Amino acid sequence: MQTLSLQVRHPNAVYDAAFSPDGKLLATASLDNTAKIWDLQTGEELHTLRGHGDGVCGVFFLAEGKRLATASLDKSLRIWDVGSGSGLATMSGHQQYIECMAGSPDRKLLASGGYDNVVRVWDAEAAEQKFVLSGHGDAIYSVAFSADSKLLASGSYDQSLLLWGAETGEKLGPLDGHDGTVEGIAFSADGKLFATASGDGRIRLGSVASRVVTTELEGHPNYAKCVAFSPNGSLLASACRDGELRLWNAKTHDNLATINVHSNSVYSVSFSPDGKQLVSASFDRTIKVWNVEQLLT
Repeated sequence: MQTLSLQVRHPNAVYDAAFSPDGKLLATASLDNTAKIWDLQTGEELHTLRGHGDGVCGVFFLAEGKRLATASLDKSLRIWDVGSGSGLATMSGHQQYIECMAGSPDRKLLASGGYDNVVRVWDAEAAEQKFVLSGHGDAIYSVAFSADSKLLASGSYDQSLLLWGAETGEKLGPLDGHDGTVEGIAFSADGKLFATASGDGRIRLGSVASRVVTTELEGHPNYAKCVAFSPNGSLLASACRDGELRLWNAKTHDNLATINVHSNSVYSVSFSPDGKQLVSASFDRTIKVWNVEQLLT
């Protein structure tokens, strides 16, 4: 059965992809130094956003989809107007490459991390830095906000996973029980669970309340790169360095589907707002949008 809804590409590796809040647009980030905005229904490229001086590693829609945030290896974040594709603001502060970026679900905050070993939290509306969060001993590989936008988790090459107050910058402590580099983080929509993708190939789930890993999911043949919960919390998607995508039952932990979706590392997976589609972005230069129901049959 045909499960692929759309495939588009960049001329270089793709690091990230994000759906707009209304599910009509897709933003993608690439090592070709650009971000692109696509019409999901037609596959038309609406804008190519140029201005970063190095690869773009993160994208996130702001202001009900009217603005887009990007993060780059050039150590900066930028804000763009989605309608026109024009640049609105540049935010600087990182001293080394940025590796990851996330936006809060209320679309008011951005968080970024990289090779200066700190997490920076930004006011997305004012386009200015709010906090610098120190606590990791090596590069930050992943950041994620909780569904209520009150918590922020960060994961590092040093194998540590830390929890912060997103509105205060307060360090709340570690999320224990993790081994391997923390490549990806996600929170469930009800705020009860967190999930991580690890360099040791395992997907781990834990309780936010107890701040400890409770379950390890094995199956990926190598380096797990990314993880995402579906909007209703029933599914967990993960992908790894060899291009394999897996869908799991988030409650029973059963592996529901395994499919080789790319010919190289998958750097990002994300569900659409209605949970019916899943996008994967890969080092093989392609972005693929999948029909979730068909993936499960």
